[in-house]
Amino acid sequence: MFATLAALALFADPTAVQPAFDRAPRQPEPTPVVSMAAAPAPMLQSVAVTLECTAFADGHIGECSVMEETHPGMGFGEAAIALMADATTDRSAADHRFARTIQFMP
Repeated sequence: MFATLAALALFADPTAVQPAFDRAPRQPEPTPVVSMAAAPAPMLQSVAVTLECTAFADGHIGECSVMEETHPGMGFGEAAIALMADATTDRSAADHRFARTIQFMP
């Protein structure tokens, strides 16, 4: 019964349904053009980080801090400290401080 009422309503108002061929085709929206004019960032040729660390008498190395960095603020200092986290050395009679320079190459 509902289907019959819906069909009668559609036939009673001829403007209710527009055939697809009466409508103009939709034009696709233009895609934005991305400019490649921006210069790419220069590639780093070499990065050096100098650390000062403590070699403890039992052979483990710790208390490292960055003394010098060729490109500060880019995370290489933290990476160098992380590399030294598992480093060890020979046992010695006493703790001593030393400096180590780590080179990062591309």
